Amino acid sequence: MACVDPPFPYRIPDAGLRQPPDLLALTDLKWVMSAYVGRIDIQRLLSDSAYARRCLDEARATPSELVQRLAARVLSPLI
Repeated sequence: MACVDPPFPYRIPDAGLRQPPDLLALTDLKWVMSAYVGRIDIQRLLSDSAYARRCLDEARATPSELVQRLAARVLSPLI
């Protein structure tokens, strides 16, 4: 029997993405950005492109080149 639902307690919204989101990279971004902007809601990132845009703008405003590059790579497909 095939598994229909993901193995975690909530479904990831489709949000019109061409490829599945990189959840590991999103989690990495969440933790590296937390030092600069506070908590990031991954589930909301996947379902709200305005929120993803705001997070990308906040990442670009940080002094961390790592945060800026990771956010550009991970969040651009969500916008």
